[in-house]
Amino acid sequence: MIEQGLASALMDAAVDAIIVIDDKGIIQQFSESATVLFGYAPEEVLGNNVSMLMPEPDARHHDQYIENYKSSGVGKIIGIGRDVRGQRKNGQTFPMHLSVGETRLADQHLFVGICHDLSSYKNALDKLAAAEERYREIVQAQKQFILRLDSDFRITFANASFTRALGTENTDIIGAPITVFFNEPGHHIRQRLASLFNDKDASEEIAVKVTMIGKDGAQTLVEWSFRRTSAPGSDDAEVQGFGIDVSEQEQALQQAHYLRTHDPLTGLLNKQTLVEDCKVWFKSASPGALLFIDIEHFSLINQRYGYEIGDAVLIKLANRIGRAIQRANHCARAGADTFLVALHVSSRADAEAIAERIVDYVSKPFKLRENQLNVRATIGIAMYPADSGVVEVLPELAESAKGSARRRNQRIGVFDSEHHRVLHRQIEIEQGLKDAIENRQLAVYLQPKYKCADRSIAGYEALVRWHHPKEGFVSPGEFVPIAEKSSLGLELDRYVLSQVFALISTARATIPGFPPVAINITPAHFSQADFHKWVLASIAEAQIPIESVELEITEGAVMERSEEAHHNLDALRTQGVRIAIDDFGTGYSSLNYLRYLGIDDLKIDKTFVDEVSTEKGAVIVKSIIDIAVAHNIQVIAEGVETVEQFELLREMGCHLCQGYLLSRPLPVEEAIELFSQQSSGQTR
Repeated sequence: MIEQGLASALMDAAVDAIIVIDDKGIIQQFSESATVLFGYAPEEVLGNNVSMLMPEPDARHHDQYIENYKSSGVGKIIGIGRDVRGQRKNGQTFPMHLSVGETRLADQHLFVGICHDLSSYKNALDKLAAAEERYREIVQAQKQFILRLDSDFRITFANASFTRALGTENTDIIGAPITVFFNEPGHHIRQRLASLFNDKDASEEIAVKVTMIGKDGAQTLVEWSFRRTSAPGSDDAEVQGFGIDVSEQEQALQQAHYLRTHDPLTGLLNKQTLVEDCKVWFKSASPGALLFIDIEHFSLINQRYGYEIGDAVLIKLANRIGRAIQRANHCARAGADTFLVALHVSSRADAEAIAERIVDYVSKPFKLRENQLNVRATIGIAMYPADSGVVEVLPELAESAKGSARRRNQRIGVFDSEHHRVLHRQIEIEQGLKDAIENRQLAVYLQPKYKCADRSIAGYEALVRWHHPKEGFVSPGEFVPIAEKSSLGLELDRYVLSQVFALISTARATIPGFPPVAINITPAHFSQADFHKWVLASIAEAQIPIESVELEITEGAVMERSEEAHHNLDALRTQGVRIAIDDFGTGYSSLNYLRYLGIDDLKIDKTFVDEVSTEKGAVIVKSIIDIAVAHNIQVIAEGVETVEQFELLREMGCHLCQGYLLSRPLPVEEAIELFSQQSSGQTR
């Protein structure tokens, strides 16, 4: 933001108009001075072809000029400038001097045009023949430099602006060779000017950009335009030159380039420039290493001591990192409190040794004013080309290594491709799930819960299924944990709740007595103060009985007993919403807590059901069932897969069972049809 703001300010502060276009001729930036010159507001030109600022036929041919330059690399005005005509918003055409430079920003090929209105001195030149004295007064008053040269390239006339720039008198200039005052090879200038004397076409112009050297050694960068003319009072040919001081514009462009490539606070490169440099630098000598340096909790320094102290620390950090490396390197500030270092190394161990040295340098206390500050750095390392031969991805790999080191409470981490693959997979799943929720691509399945006494359907559990358009089926065991670690867990809950409320409404409209459906709720959702209000309002909107909805939560969500979770739990149960503890035994695993939970159902986790046929497993499951029954809590066994398990659970007094032995999760239509058949007395 600082870089863009300064660059914009520099453009708008320039006296001459500055216009930036891309390689298709589309205007990208339009300075305030350009608005004054052409009469257009920026919003009227940005995104339009620059030909709108030109009269015909230049406007019609401009795009072809660009294409010719792109294909041939030969330009008539790029880097040298020339006089052209511009067209204002009101249709008026006017003469101007146009200088064009080119640059690259990221993947953009840009052309920067600096336009100077030549109306004033062009008009003056047109009147020279009619009023010589008036001509001299006007010419002498011009800010531009005006010269005449004879065939020996000696100065026959120079206006006051030219003499002032050189810091000398007119008498010291007249008769002197022009090359004396240019800091350029004299024979090059003479060769170019000589062509004007050899070519009698007076319309031919030569444009050059040279540095003039003043009497005191001061340098002025000038864009000159020379053309052939006649000497006053004779037929002898002369060359007339018009020069514009472009020193300030050149400095502005250089400053803008610096701001595009550097961090203005520390003077280090920015991330983009470092990466571009390394594309060449790493390939010139391998192997290379990229270090991602993260300063921990740096924001606390800004908050406690202020940004002035924080900036001073960053500057010192940049200096320390440079001293710690002590070898050919590239350093960059990549973010508010992160740095990148690219260096040639002999091995991965060499890179780790350098990282250790950086950690040591950074960890030394800072003394600023009355404050002594301590900071810590975590560094991630990615190797070129071992970890990747694509330089652009190395910062990401090094940052991944940094994150891995921090999770292990280590100072330095080396890129691990497997860890990075898992991390990328998580990011892809998270982004894909977000899109799936927004585009309603998730399906709800229903798994029946059967009464142990007669195997009749007593309810359903809603399960979410995701069929990715490219990857196919994505397991809930993969995407649900990822969702629960982010805000997507809340979005997923609301998506499933809305879908379930709608299907209950549809089913009960045609099937009387359709059983309740249980929905799993993310623990974080139960800690939101208004969760119960949203649930109750959604049930009312769907016009379904409250008793047709059951919410399943984990032990942790209830055991935590935060004020918000306690309030939501009580508010929902008071209104008649059933609450079930899911996967009981995998969390706190304390039967003594049952009397404090305030729940309706308890679901025995599959890990216990798998062991129910063993002596120890049977004791545990029977204890859970007996204590739950003593507290008037209905027991549901999950993951029942064998007849033996089902019979043992039924004998122990378990109320309901669900699992592949009885039924797999079914699409909504099949699940509803299954209950409809049972209700009508048909066999399965």
